[in-house]
Amino acid sequence: MGESCDLFLDSFFVARQPVFDADKNIWGYELLFRNSGGSNFADVSNEDAATSQIIADGFGLIQEDIEEGQRLLVNFPRNMLLDGAADFLPPDVCVIEILEHVQPKQDILQVLADLKGDGYTLALDDYIGQEGFEHFVELADIVKVDCLGLDPDKLEDIAQTLGKLNVQLLAEKVEDDAMFNRCRELGFELFQGFFFSQPEIIPGKKISSSNINRMRLLGSISSTDFDVEDITNAINSDVSVSYRLLKFINSPTFGLPNKVNSIQQAIALIGHRKLAGWLRMILLSDMSAGPTGDELAFLSIKRAKFLELLSREMEYCPLSAESMFMLGLFSLLDVFLGRSMEELMSELPVDKDIMDGLIDRESKPAVFINVVEALEKADWDKLESLVKVNNINPLYVSRTHLAAMQWANEIVAMNRSTADPDVE
Repeated sequence: MGESCDLFLDSFFVARQPVFDADKNIWGYELLFRNSGGSNFADVSNEDAATSQIIADGFGLIQEDIEEGQRLLVNFPRNMLLDGAADFLPPDVCVIEILEHVQPKQDILQVLADLKGDGYTLALDDYIGQEGFEHFVELADIVKVDCLGLDPDKLEDIAQTLGKLNVQLLAEKVEDDAMFNRCRELGFELFQGFFFSQPEIIPGKKISSSNINRMRLLGSISSTDFDVEDITNAINSDVSVSYRLLKFINSPTFGLPNKVNSIQQAIALIGHRKLAGWLRMILLSDMSAGPTGDELAFLSIKRAKFLELLSREMEYCPLSAESMFMLGLFSLLDVFLGRSMEELMSELPVDKDIMDGLIDRESKPAVFINVVEALEKADWDKLESLVKVNNINPLYVSRTHLAAMQWANEIVAMNRSTADPDVE
């Protein structure tokens, strides 16, 4: 993408938040943005420029990584709607999201009617039953309701009112499974929030035998002095991992002249450190099956790469690049396995700094997890505070986060292409 892409990387924070259906399959993603304003944060006072930049660069970058049938929601302020910016986006993928402060004036209503006539899906953001928005509701295909900001009775009233109309209900800020189930009972069909990334700790829960083996393998490649022979034996003992490794190494990506038939050959060609990195991704994704598991795997490896890249950009980082990678990679391990982080850390041979960052959210290493969580939730105020207090250049955060997102998408896609549902 050349200079345009470089400008984008230096100018914007991008958050990608999944939207799930009632079966917890990924329906699509909402793209959220903020201008970093050079070396300091700046409000997006010119939302038109922000949205234009996203349409020119960000949308195209993210669109490449979504699966067929999935949708992308993009926020549109008033002027961008009036200027016809939506015309640059494909109606079969893009959902036009009308921001909550756009007023339902006649010129806007006409533009939205025209977009709907051209096949675009319209979503109304942050609806709380406010008066005067009836025309927006009539035009909208999707109405988003902030569940966290409403008391239960008000939420039920809004759901019942909207349920009588021909719209899909999307519950925003669904933070736990209880809220997810409550909204589903009220007739919501789509769900956005981080309920899928909250650990459900079940006392006395046992890990399955397959996950025990994967935990052991994960542990064996987490120490700095891991033994290549041990890794080879461990891979050979896991049919699914062995199959995918051989399929991966024999893929057109490598362009090898001869077929690789053994794990030993694969290790020799890839190198044991690159192999260890690939294995970490595979093992994590295997620990939590299904669409939410795929999203957790994406978040884990994106966090890992982001923290590694950020450490290389910073003038001083308290952890090595490798330790930062591990900190991000293991940051959702409790969610994957349904056990407390304290228990899991007692079973994995990780450095004390990494352990402190994962267990004690007030520790210095935990600052970096707080940064990446603020990015994922598009909590720009918290992110601004964290980078200022900890003297982190926001430009480093901006460009390394998007680079990590692209890298993680490639890894997840590669894992998906090498997976075989018939191999257990």
